[in-house]
Amino acid sequence: MIGYVLAIMLAVPLGLAIAFSSVLRRTIYPFFVSLEMTPKIAFAPLFISWLGFGLLPKVIIVILVCFFPIVLNAILAFTSLAEELERFCRSTGASTLRTFLKVRLPAALPQCFVGFKYAAINATVGATIAEFIGSDQGLGFYIQISTGNMRPELAFAGIFLLTILGLVLFGLVTLAERLTIPWHISVRRR
Repeated sequence: MIGYVLAIMLAVPLGLAIAFSSVLRRTIYPFFVSLEMTPKIAFAPLFISWLGFGLLPKVIIVILVCFFPIVLNAILAFTSLAEELERFCRSTGASTLRTFLKVRLPAALPQCFVGFKYAAINATVGATIAEFIGSDQGLGFYIQISTGNMRPELAFAGIFLLTILGLVLFGLVTLAERLTIPWHISVRRR
């Protein structure tokens, strides 16, 4: 949860900055797209060797696997406002801030939630991989030990618990989406 929440706190403002800055869009955006192609799990052993077996390397790995889907969806969300709506807001004399708060942000939230949901799925995977690679506790470690001790039933129990945790996180994000954008068609059709 720590890594997931930190990823949102870092990615959304950065996605917003990239969406509104042509310089950042030309320089940082291609870099982020190429980093998204890189298997972030490959960094796990490096973080553990640099930072030890504590919580910090696991949080960093979760941030990495969650950050890119959120930032890329945020960029898309904040750059996808119909040009007609922008012109309409300018013609009514609405300030840039008012246009952002009343039109652009509500229009961007559905796409942002796509990134939040995708990252929620990745968060459990990232934490589990981090525990596989370098931990002496946690469900990933428990699954690894159970498998090594030829106890597949215990490994499957750990996998089941991880699935439940992932579903709970995904459900919390879906609930937040319903509460935040109840007017959007993606929420009304459920």
